[in-house]
Amino acid sequence: MSETTATPAQPPSPQPSEKGTQISKVWVPVILIIAVLLGLVLAERVPPSPPLCPQDWPYCVSSYNQYLVYLSIQRAIMLHVILSTIEMILLLALVAVYAKVYVETRANFSLGLLIMLGALTIYSFLSYPLVVGYVVGSEFFPYADLLTIVAYSIFLYLSLG
Repeated sequence: MSETTATPAQPPSPQPSEKGTQISKVWVPVILIIAVLLGLVLAERVPPSPPLCPQDWPYCVSSYNQYLVYLSIQRAIMLHVILSTIEMILLLALVAVYAKVYVETRANFSLGLLIMLGALTIYSFLSYPLVVGYVVGSEFFPYADLLTIVAYSIFLYLSLG
């Protein structure tokens, strides 16, 4: 009779994808920190607002109160720039992630997400506080809305099929 030697069962080695997932999750706070820093830098570029009311207008509040209101408006716009910058950086990161997923899987759902995220990124850029001052009154905004509607329609079509 021949004896067969049993080999001890080896525990499964960690999958490379698990290690990659742990490393990639570190990028979320890194991206957020970069986005906040970029937002702070860009917030300094907010142009000053005009005076709230003319000096000779009899119903104006005192200049001190007007200055306080001006500061609160200016700070609100600066906060909006910071938050919008974070939003745009996160959207760009999501576009990069889903582009990689689509290249690897060729799944329709990933393509739909990629189209929708691309449209949201363009819409976010066109409504960015530092860009709005340059394009207000132009024909960019209707096109941004139409682009978003088309992207949502494509995403819905791909999700249902």
